[in-house]
Amino acid sequence: MIKKTWNIIRQDAILQKALTGCMRISPLVAQMLINRGIKTPREAELFLNPSLLNLHDPMLMKGMDKCVFRIRQAVQRREKILVYGDYDVDGISAAALMVIVLRHIGADVDSYLPSRLDGGYGLNEKSVGIIHGKRIGLLITVDCGINALKEVEALRRLGIAVIVTDHHTPDERLPEADAVLDPLQDTCSYPEKILSGVGIAFKLASAILGAGDDWLYQQLDLVCLGTVADVVPLAGENRILVKNGLDQLTHTKKLGLKALIEQAGLKAKAITSYHVGYILGPRINAAGRIGDPGVSLDLLLTQDDARAEELAKALCAENKNRQKMEESVLRQAMVRVERGMDFKRQRVIVLDDDSWHKGVIGIVASRLVDRFYRPAVIISIDGNEGRGSCRSIKNFDLFDALSGCSRHLKNFGGHSYAAGLTITRDKLDDFKRSINDIADKTLLPQDLIPSITVDAEIPISVLNRGILEELDMLSPFGAGNPRPVFVSRQLMIRNMPQALRRSTIRMWVTDGKVTAEAVGFNMAQRVPDDLQHRRIDIAYACELDTYKGITSIRLQLKDIHAHPAVQNRVPGAVTEAALSAGVMT
Repeated sequence: MIKKTWNIIRQDAILQKALTGCMRISPLVAQMLINRGIKTPREAELFLNPSLLNLHDPMLMKGMDKCVFRIRQAVQRREKILVYGDYDVDGISAAALMVIVLRHIGADVDSYLPSRLDGGYGLNEKSVGIIHGKRIGLLITVDCGINALKEVEALRRLGIAVIVTDHHTPDERLPEADAVLDPLQDTCSYPEKILSGVGIAFKLASAILGAGDDWLYQQLDLVCLGTVADVVPLAGENRILVKNGLDQLTHTKKLGLKALIEQAGLKAKAITSYHVGYILGPRINAAGRIGDPGVSLDLLLTQDDARAEELAKALCAENKNRQKMEESVLRQAMVRVERGMDFKRQRVIVLDDDSWHKGVIGIVASRLVDRFYRPAVIISIDGNEGRGSCRSIKNFDLFDALSGCSRHLKNFGGHSYAAGLTITRDKLDDFKRSINDIADKTLLPQDLIPSITVDAEIPISVLNRGILEELDMLSPFGAGNPRPVFVSRQLMIRNMPQALRRSTIRMWVTDGKVTAEAVGFNMAQRVPDDLQHRRIDIAYACELDTYKGITSIRLQLKDIHAHPAVQNRVPGAVTEAALSAGVMT
C-alpha cells in the first residue's frame, strides 16, 4: 500500500487574530478560512453568510439577451419547445428546471435526454433525426451542445431554431445557433466562469423571470442537486446556490424528490452536500448509467404521489444493480492490475474487456486511481469498438496525453483529470504503448506518491461539540471547499479494528484524554495486522453523529501512519490553552 505524504498548511497567527476579533470565531475556524484563501473580514462575511442577494445580474452573461428574446418569442408564437439535456445528474436537473420554468410562463414544452448506451453524450447524429421527428420550433440544450457544430447546423437547415446553454469549454469555433450561453466563451464578461449546467439554466431562468423571483428560488433544490453532483467548486455563486438549495431540498415540495429522500432513508434529516453527492445523486445517476435517464427526469417532474413512489423505488433498485456491476468490474480490474502490471514499466493503468458495462467504467477508473495512484483508462469493448473512461492524478494532464495519442483514437474529449474516448479494437496495443510513453516522459517518481492537504495539526481532545458546530459554518463542503482535514499524533487504539462492508474499518482511538470513534471507508487494506499494539498518527475529517438521541464526535479517517514502537508522550501542535487564548501555535 502506498504511503501518503501529509502536507500540513502553515498556520498564520496574525491573520487568525484579525479574523477572530472581527468575526467572533475561534482561531481554528479562522485558520480554516485562511486556508481557503479568505483573508479579510469582508471575504469572511460573504463566505459564512452566502446570500441570494449577492448573485450577479444574469444579463451580464454574453448571449443572455438573445436567449431571453427568442424564448419569449417562442412562447408568444405558441411554438413547441424541446429541452435537450444530458444523462447525468447535472443534465437531468437542468432539463427539469428548464421544463418547470417554461411551463410556468405558459410555454408548450417537451424534453428529451440521450442515452449513454445508445447514441452517447450530447447532441449527436442520431439525436438530430429524433429532434426533427418531434416537429418543434425551438430547441434549448442544457449542459451540452457547445461543441456540436455539425448537429446545430443540421438542425437549423431543418428549420429548427437552436439555443445552446452549456458550461463546458468551447472549441475555437462556436456553433452557429440563434443564441449561445456559456460563460467560458470568448469576451463573456460574466464574473463567474465555473458554473454547473444547471447553474447556467438557473441564470437563464433568472433572466426570464426577473432577478429575485421567490417562486424561482423554490427551484433551488434542483440547482443544488446538479451543482454538487457535477463537482464544480463550491465557491462564489455555486456556494450561494448550494447553501440555499440544501435548505430548499430539505423542505422540498417536489413529490419525486420527497419520495426519493424517503426511499434513501433521509426523511426528516437536514440534507447536506454529502447526502446529495453520495446518496441522492448516485440514485438519480443510476438510470443514466445502466438504463433510461428519462426515469430520473420523470421523477423530478411528476406531480403524482403514486408515480413518485414508484419511480423512487425503481431508481433505488437500479442503483443497487449499478453497485453490483461496479463491484464486479472493479474486482476483475484489481486482479488484473495486481497480477499482471509492472508499475516500473507501466505508469498508466489501461484495461479493456468485452464484458464490462460502459455505464460503470468511469467509477471503476476513479476507484483504481484512489487505490494505486496512477492514471487509469478503463475500456468497454463492443464488437470492434471500445468506449473508454479516463481518470488522472495531479501533474498528468489527461487531455494533453490523449491529444498525443490521437492517431490511435477515433475521438476523445474531456479535461485534465477526467476524459472519455472511443477506439477500435486493433488500436488498443498501440494506444497503451503510446500513453505509457507519454507518462514515462511526463511523470516523475514523486508525482506517483499521493498526498493529503492537512488544515491543522491538533490533539483530538481539542474537538468538542461547540468546535464542530462552528466548523459546520464552513459548509456546504465539496469541490473547492473540502471538509477540514486534521492530523492528530501519538494515539492509541482502544479496540481491535472492526471490518465492515465495502472495505470499511471502524475503531476507537484515544489520546489519553478523550476517546473517539474513527471510521475509514475503503481503508481495510491500509491497516497493519498489529495496529492495536502500536501508537498511530491519523489524518481525518470529523463530524457530529447522532444515534438514538446521543450525539458524539466521529472521525472520518483519511490515512494512518503507524509508529514502530509504543511511545509514552502525547504531544499536540495546537493546545487547548492556545485556543482559548485566541491563538493557534
